[in-house]
Amino acid sequence: MNTKAMKVLYIGNYKDGTGWANACAGNILALDAAGIDVVPIPISFEQEDSPYPQRIKELEEKYVSKYSNLDCDVVIQHTLPNLYCYDATYQKNIGFFDTESYDFSRTGWHYSANLLDEIWVPSQQNLDACVRSGVDVPVKIVPHSIDVEKYQNTNGQKIRELTNTFTFGFVGEFIERKNIKALIQAFHIEFDPREPVTLFIKTSKAPLETIQGYCSQVRKGLKIRKQYKEEIVVAGMMPKKDYLSVLNQIDCFVMPSRGEAFCIPALESMAMGTPAIYTDGIGMDFCVGEAVESKRVPCFGAVDTLPDIDTAATLWREIDVLLLSKAMRKAYNRYKTDEELALKERCLSEAKKFDHASVGSIMKELLSDS
Repeated sequence: MNTKAMKVLYIGNYKDGTGWANACAGNILALDAAGIDVVPIPISFEQEDSPYPQRIKELEEKYVSKYSNLDCDVVIQHTLPNLYCYDATYQKNIGFFDTESYDFSRTGWHYSANLLDEIWVPSQQNLDACVRSGVDVPVKIVPHSIDVEKYQNTNGQKIRELTNTFTFGFVGEFIERKNIKALIQAFHIEFDPREPVTLFIKTSKAPLETIQGYCSQVRKGLKIRKQYKEEIVVAGMMPKKDYLSVLNQIDCFVMPSRGEAFCIPALESMAMGTPAIYTDGIGMDFCVGEAVESKRVPCFGAVDTLPDIDTAATLWREIDVLLLSKAMRKAYNRYKTDEELALKERCLSEAKKFDHASVGSIMKELLSDS
């Protein structure tokens, strides 16, 4: 297919302000960076729109108001597979989705995916899950993308408590899958309150008081000290420039999740030169840092996510808390050493592979092969 004359209709929830929305917006910007005409059409699962990139608004004004989607060559549906539909109007129907699941065959998603011509996913973990779950159409890896240059210079408001200390940082929703409990346990098992080290948690999906109470409960459950250094917790949305400035205060990004499709906050940290510690076997093999050993276990208690996926009939990963604590100590001990500086340089170098232009080139090549 001639990509110079190609027009792509991209349907997705890029206005929701969620991680999924950020990924969707990134894909639209990647296609645009590759010189492909892209027509964005929003769908939404939230009541209100959140801020989204100005460039996408410009594309909406350029195309959507003129109903130019009617002469598109390719349609990409960036949503859950159960919402896919095949439209013979287009030369090619592509579905883009990601999942934390090891096997999603119980959902019937594979039947919907097999209606389309091709599926795009952001990681090898997702590709393996598709094959395991019965997706028979071609599955291609298209990683998520960010504007890497934007992460090099930050000028927003910082958190005073994160200055003059080594900071471990977590960014993610306050849900069972993210396994914040393991992070809190590992930190307090390994570090004495008198050490110049801090645990920062940026999360959402619960009030600040609820999250702080949960952290306190986990600390008390350890029963190894009379006093603990409290975590620095931020709940809810932050202005983008402040979020980037705070993210830049993190010295080591930690994600002890039981399942990740990709993890954009880890990529954002990597673009700032920050290495990561993360659970092995999940969709974070792009990270520079250390993967901590885990084991596959039944998925219990995930009532806060998709009920037809996260049940005891499927599997996720459980990180070894003691090995996580040792990995955190190792990261702390290499602070400001030559090894740390080399890791930072590697982070910056690897992050460039996920710039909009780089990922756009992958998309363009896949579309050219159509």
